[in-house]
Amino acid sequence: MNSLFDKLESKPQPLAGLKVHDAVNWFYRVQEINRRTSQKNKKDYLDLVLADRSGRMTAKVWDNVDTLHKLLQPGNVYRISGEVDAFNGKMQLKITRARPLEPNDNSCRPEDFDEQPPFDSEALRTDLYAMLDENLADPHLRQLVQLFKEEHGAVFSQAYGAQKIHHAFAGGLLQHTHALLRLVLAVSPFYGLDTELLLIGALFHDIGKTAEFKTQPALETTMAGGLLGHLVISLTIFLEMQKRIPGFPEPLSLRIQHLIVAHHGEKEFGSPEVPKTREAYVLHILDLLDSRLSIFSEQLKTGDGQKLFSEFNQALGTRILLDK
Repeated sequence: MNSLFDKLESKPQPLAGLKVHDAVNWFYRVQEINRRTSQKNKKDYLDLVLADRSGRMTAKVWDNVDTLHKLLQPGNVYRISGEVDAFNGKMQLKITRARPLEPNDNSCRPEDFDEQPPFDSEALRTDLYAMLDENLADPHLRQLVQLFKEEHGAVFSQAYGAQKIHHAFAGGLLQHTHALLRLVLAVSPFYGLDTELLLIGALFHDIGKTAEFKTQPALETTMAGGLLGHLVISLTIFLEMQKRIPGFPEPLSLRIQHLIVAHHGEKEFGSPEVPKTREAYVLHILDLLDSRLSIFSEQLKTGDGQKLFSEFNQALGTRILLDK
């Protein structure tokens, strides 16, 4: 069936290459979609996140809301027409038309919508395990790392570090964990801390995020993630592995468990316990440091270059200076 889309000549338009005022007519995956009501005119609109292999972009639907809300489903790919504009210093796509994929859409390939880490994940993963291999002497901990590599290595390398706030991209969990290991090696000797304990705590502290939410074909919380959260899932993964290592010392196990359950720092932020050892406190601080600086980096990368300060950032509780 011929349509407006078939009459328009278009070439691939990856999201990462779009600029303000660009006319768009290409294929994108709907990663998220929410129906909202405008505070200004009380009319409903659609708030979306589109994705392809190059990255993500927010999008809005202001007209034909009912029709497009019924059509657009998270995880599916559509041919989308619209125009790129800017709002609060960030690009977004104003969608005017959309249609599902059709059998003759030969230019649309499934791999175009598999998000890739924005760095060499193989090199980063190799360096992460090298740090552990060079700095772990305890045989029980070395066995633990081996089990981790065998059973969680693949998904760990591709997982998001969070759904929205920090490291919210493919490979984000790997990047965040790698950064924590480097920070541990820099800080732990200065304060005379148990470096091996901290390295294992950093490795396992967020591994539950691999089961807390899924990103393919759409970003959403799993039942386990919604009912348990990643701290409990991380603890469960560690305990299950630890039980398969003969003679694993109970005091060591308890200290690692404490690192996992206390790394959010405060009960009001989801930690079942607050840090009660120096290592647990340091892991919390380093985790907070890396996550907050990731937010700063994202703001500096996506902020409006014509403005001196960003819009208010909820996670940081302030606006940040955009003058680099």
